[in-house]
Amino acid sequence: MSTTPLSIVEPHTTNEPSFVRTAVLIPAWEPDCTLIPLVASLLTLGFGAIIIVNDGSSFASGEIFAGLKTLDRVHMLHHAINLGKGRALKNGINYFLCELPEFDVLVTADADGQHIPADIARVAQAALEHPTKVVLGSRGFVKAVPLRSRIGNGLTRYIFAFVTGVRLKDTQTGLRAFPRTLLPELIVLEGERYEYEMNVLAHICRTGSKPLEVPIETIYFDGNKSSCFNPIRDSMSIYFVLARAFRLSLSLRASGL
Repeated sequence: MSTTPLSIVEPHTTNEPSFVRTAVLIPAWEPDCTLIPLVASLLTLGFGAIIIVNDGSSFASGEIFAGLKTLDRVHMLHHAINLGKGRALKNGINYFLCELPEFDVLVTADADGQHIPADIARVAQAALEHPTKVVLGSRGFVKAVPLRSRIGNGLTRYIFAFVTGVRLKDTQTGLRAFPRTLLPELIVLEGERYEYEMNVLAHICRTGSKPLEVPIETIYFDGNKSSCFNPIRDSMSIYFVLARAFRLSLSLRASGL
């Protein structure tokens, strides 16, 4: 199957990008102390709202969430138990749509330190410059990358391109920006954990709205030990999503759609 070429977008630089109508959604499970300075930096950059979803973290993380709650423009959501990243994203999106009607863009970012404020701002700025597009913060994987991450990302990129016909540099990035108008159709997609993000990406490509990619840093700490990604369970869920997308594409071709 032929694949479309990469769509890498370098956002134009401006002296004072305005993020007052842009929110950042961060799902968090057992975060460490780096989450507070990350959020503080995003507020300094002028983001209008930060939505934090505590996905059933233990009592040990209570002090971190208490500290975040004291910051201006921070909106806290809590799960009584761990429901998974997909559910945290869906609940955060629902909150954005219901409680922040004046906002235009929602950026999702991870809580494990892999996304720095400057890269989050770059993705947000690209979204403002391309208001109808989904924007991905794409890692280059040119530095020392843990073996499981290098193999996993490479294999997933290949399968994703084969299934969807769209070649992306990073299919597993959690740093993404969405226009408000697209979010209602994303919130109803299946997936409660990491497979939800792949489902979202496959849905976007299947509907012909190819994402734009903005290069970001590739950051891993201590062999990516802080990641909550389960290499076996979550990888199987992701590949199941891709297999289902492939079957759907074959069905649509057979019916002439």
